[in-house]
Amino acid sequence: MRRLTLLLLALFVSTSLYASAAESKLYENEVLYCVSESDGQKTIMYDGFRISPLADDAVIVDETSEGIDSLTKLDSAIGVAPNIEDARLGDTIGDTLGDALYANITLSEERVVQIDVVEHKIRPVVGIAWSAGNEVTSAAKRIALALLRNGAKVKFLKSVSNDEECQSALETLAGLFVPGGEDVNPALYGEEAYPHGSIEWSDARDVSDVLISRWAIKNNLPGLWVCRGEQVLNVALGGGLIQDIPSHLGARVQDGDFSFRDAKPIPDDGAPSIIRGGESSTCVPPHYRVVIKGFVHRPGRHPLGTAEEPGIAADSKFLLPIVGSRYFSSVMTSHHQAINPDRLGEGLTIVAQTPDEIVEAVEYQKNDFALATQFHFEYDTLSDDPEIARFSNAFFKALISAALKR
Repeated sequence: MRRLTLLLLALFVSTSLYASAAESKLYENEVLYCVSESDGQKTIMYDGFRISPLADDAVIVDETSEGIDSLTKLDSAIGVAPNIEDARLGDTIGDTLGDALYANITLSEERVVQIDVVEHKIRPVVGIAWSAGNEVTSAAKRIALALLRNGAKVKFLKSVSNDEECQSALETLAGLFVPGGEDVNPALYGEEAYPHGSIEWSDARDVSDVLISRWAIKNNLPGLWVCRGEQVLNVALGGGLIQDIPSHLGARVQDGDFSFRDAKPIPDDGAPSIIRGGESSTCVPPHYRVVIKGFVHRPGRHPLGTAEEPGIAADSKFLLPIVGSRYFSSVMTSHHQAINPDRLGEGLTIVAQTPDEIVEAVEYQKNDFALATQFHFEYDTLSDDPEIARFSNAFFKALISAALKR
């Protein structure tokens, strides 16, 4: 009887501990962003994307001896989120926020029950490259919000047209983000536009992006380059581009590099005009344009390798530590051009490719942090899929970490 009693007691304790562990979660060393209120319930944002309700009796502990021992003091220390909609080119935003507070967050039954502030860090200023026109674009605002949530300040850069303007724009920054956009003028890498190739480029933006990319690499300014950004970095360092991926792959099939069985033809309904607003032209004869192994690059999502066939190189210096694995389940993609691997920019290393051998990421490994991706991780910072959101925010965290060391 005594043995049965002990067994039942042990089972009860074991079950209780399991239930307690299942109900509790701990997120360590995450940036706190803002305290809000919705339907009478206070919430807090952390980890770049997570929003959780605060328990009424949540405990606030400051291990930095700054005296943040209540929700009111915590809210005041985090500061006020800037009104990003009113931002203009040349503005630096984030001054309404305090230092970035890094904390361990304990949840029980999906409610925050304890916040341990473990570190205060300054917010490094990260510049977002100019895109077009005289206004801050919605894409730049999206990037800025991710940077703010992960512990930075943001400067919306104006265009630059010479080395002096470039120096003035970048010398006070701690990091740089060059976003996606239109095609690059093929004249910059010694080619002419061909049917389905480069269209609607902006010479002013090309000059600005090339100048700031070269300056960032030369001066070891931590940077992220995305989509067009990756392409322009390659061009800035003397490389070239594939002007049209489906046409390029079609030629490779005809050359025997890929099997016709792996190729799905894309109907040639005519090539768009290289002049904005111009009419499409009929291609005679039609061009052989294909998708290989189902990898549609524009628009859509695709995996970055698999466990059996990793898409990320083992010698990656920046991408592999961010992802934590040599593959990832799903990345967002929207492009018809890519880096030409046969014309790689000086000093760049290819660290990710798709099975159709399209370059997905390159690194300038001589610098402390210089990573360029073809995929759009920045669109997924608030994904409903927590793993994709974590993956997306990890890129911003890596840039900010490098910026803090500068």
